[in-house]
Amino acid sequence: MKTLILSISLCIMTLSAQSARAKLVACVGASNTYGFNLANRQSDCYPAQLATMLQAFDPEWDVRNFGVNGACVLQRGSLPYIRQSAFSEARACNPDVVLIQLGGNDSVPANWVYKSDFLADFLVLIDAFVQLPSQPQVYVLSSPPFYSNPYGIDNNVIQEEISPLIAQLPTYRNVQLIDLYSPMEYSRNLFQNDGIHFTVEGARLVAEIAAATILGVCGTPDFNGDGKVDIADLILLIEHWDQTEPFFDIAPIPLGDDRIDANDLQALMQYWGREVTDPTLIAHWNLDEAEGSIAEDKAGDNYGVLHNEPLWQPEGGKKAGVLQLDGIDDYMSTDFIINPADGPFSIFAWIQGGAPGVVVISQLDGIGRNGKTWLGMESSSGKFMSGLVPPPMGRFIPEPLRSESVITDGQWHHIGFVWDGLYRSLYIDGVEVTKDTKALIQPLMSSTGGLFIGTSKDLDTGTFFSGLIDDIRIYDVALSAEQIAALAQ
Repeated sequence: MKTLILSISLCIMTLSAQSARAKLVACVGASNTYGFNLANRQSDCYPAQLATMLQAFDPEWDVRNFGVNGACVLQRGSLPYIRQSAFSEARACNPDVVLIQLGGNDSVPANWVYKSDFLADFLVLIDAFVQLPSQPQVYVLSSPPFYSNPYGIDNNVIQEEISPLIAQLPTYRNVQLIDLYSPMEYSRNLFQNDGIHFTVEGARLVAEIAAATILGVCGTPDFNGDGKVDIADLILLIEHWDQTEPFFDIAPIPLGDDRIDANDLQALMQYWGREVTDPTLIAHWNLDEAEGSIAEDKAGDNYGVLHNEPLWQPEGGKKAGVLQLDGIDDYMSTDFIINPADGPFSIFAWIQGGAPGVVVISQLDGIGRNGKTWLGMESSSGKFMSGLVPPPMGRFIPEPLRSESVITDGQWHHIGFVWDGLYRSLYIDGVEVTKDTKALIQPLMSSTGGLFIGTSKDLDTGTFFSGLIDDIRIYDVALSAEQIAALAQ
């Protein structure tokens, strides 16, 4: 404990009151940087996902994609990056940070005949950036593992010849290497069918590693998700001291060290007092308004509209203010936010009140007429449940997910639903209370409708919620047990 107190004291004494200046990042590379063959390239390529992650710490971060399909380092190769317009454009933006991910296309036999030029040509490329007026920090991302492919890219050449040459770069220039091979090894699922190009998940991992390296922290230090790094987060970190909880293992970069210790404390204190947003949080109504018929979405522009004059209570909420619904005809509506069929997601809210048969959150039908109750209470027993189900298949008729827990006792409860792509789970007060016993082989039913907060999709009598609702959050990922427990604090 003395060691812990000393570590905290040292961190506080060395804490700078100034925030790091947001910077411009230039992503230089080939097709994996460009986002080849991704359905939503503009948002799913690794530079786009990196921008989201960096902007969670400071919205002024600017990340630009200068990837060129087929580009190589070798100037006598088939498509030298240094001779492409993207190279000139990357230099012209005068970046503060440069990420270079090249080398795969150099392994093609027609290019690798010039292998004696590789190191010198890479140094020329680096020099073109480090000599800019902005004097950028340059990071070189190593080649990931590649698999059998139709392009002639040779993984053996990359790992046995190209990677050792890239490893020499810091000997000659002030650059930092970022290892992509080790964290992506044995993860064929991170690559598309062609064995070369990242899937959305693969691009996300690259973005996470790059963001951790740039920011000096691997994960958010805002453990309780309240949008700021403060004493509450420090307490949570201390409670997990010397444990192996991945959610709190935010240092050293890029992937932590499986232990909560002084490294994590130092990373947290680096962002002490700063506002931090979660890029996976796609909608957040804190319901702290004092008047009006609009509930602001703190994570985006999915504003809620109040119907039939529910009451704002500036005090008495679990977090601060709260929305009071009368159980007769009060509710809140939103436009479309997420389709349950599209993949993993999580939704959580604080509630006080309710009765058997009421609905906390439901989704309208939209296209397909498959809107379901996301969070509610069974009509007979009042037990907490979710009606989100996959579509019927043959004789298999999917059942709602039901818990054995009743939450209509007049106390505050943090309730939620998590879908990880295989299993549905229900949570109460940070604890999982029920989960599918077998993996579901189909996605959840598709629905493109908006949401109703406090009633069923059809506004049925008896489904209107009576009580208080606070701090509703929707994430486009399946939150971990550690994240959920922190939210319920």
